[in-house]
Amino acid sequence: MSTATETIAQPLAAASTAAAAEITLHTNQDDEFPVIDFGNLARDPEGTAAQIFEAACRWGFLVLKGHGIPKKDVDAMFALSAEFFDQPSEIKAEKWMNQKQQGYDFKDWRDVPKRTQAEAFRSQCRNLSESLLQTFARAMDLAPDFFTSAHSPDKDPGNVLRLIRYPALPAPADPRFPRLGEHTDWGTLTLLFARTPGLEVRPPGDRGWVPAPVVEDAVIVNIADGLALWSGKALKSTMHRLSWDSLPYDMHRYSIAYFVNANADAPLKMLKGEVGSGGKYVEAPTEFAATFGDYQAVRMRMIHEKFNTEGTEEDLKVDPAFVDMVKNIGVAHGTGVTFDGKGLEQ
Repeated sequence: MSTATETIAQPLAAASTAAAAEITLHTNQDDEFPVIDFGNLARDPEGTAAQIFEAACRWGFLVLKGHGIPKKDVDAMFALSAEFFDQPSEIKAEKWMNQKQQGYDFKDWRDVPKRTQAEAFRSQCRNLSESLLQTFARAMDLAPDFFTSAHSPDKDPGNVLRLIRYPALPAPADPRFPRLGEHTDWGTLTLLFARTPGLEVRPPGDRGWVPAPVVEDAVIVNIADGLALWSGKALKSTMHRLSWDSLPYDMHRYSIAYFVNANADAPLKMLKGEVGSGGKYVEAPTEFAATFGDYQAVRMRMIHEKFNTEGTEEDLKVDPAFVDMVKNIGVAHGTGVTFDGKGLEQ
């Protein structure tokens, strides 16, 4: 599905004054933000997979060059995004985002070329995400389709292509709150196309914030909570945010995000590194069977408990033991608020 959203920073309780006071750090030469050329995969598949795996384990983020999506196609999507957001608010508001993350859908534009363009770009992103999942499988000595078999494009909930604009403000924002609060992503992994700075991530050691570099013709890749859980926390889902420091408050910030999600009916298989295997990962025994649909239900329950959102008791019914397992990966629920889990034990 393809969506477009305009995000305005809100003064969430998530961003405390203490958090806002944290310094932004720059890494030393021995631990720089990972920038990897995916174009080397065909020539050196083992070495490239090892590089990507190490970056995902240490940082949870990496900048990927040579990803195969032509610059002209990325440029065209940014142009399409600007065209959409420049429309009057009443036109953009004709379709709000629903619980399936469908909103501002290109189907509503009644413009076949635009819809075709968006769907073609979404297909390119899907192909890249599948190549990355196969690369992780290679690095972990798993079957090539270990991850991709759980990501059929024909099943719910599907991957989401989202065109985003963080709108310019008429006056400087409250410095206590970032442009977008610190959070981790829910799904498997995220591809982010951005042309302006502002993204900051927690570095290894989890101290301070490090600005993600803006590399021409590259895409930022980050591990999300679902893959961190799946990999037994070998792959890191890292807190990240948008700051005000790198882009003036009176300028729009555009980005394109492609959120990859496992199928709801896919079994959630926990992995662990096999001792003495030289990097081989195997399935770890679990106390009960669960699917990624169960995982998504837990995340919705957490959000409901935190913000008292809509939903019936039946909709929000989850296994408390599975809640505990999900909580143990240190998820942030897209709000920056630490979840204490109260009320889920009943």
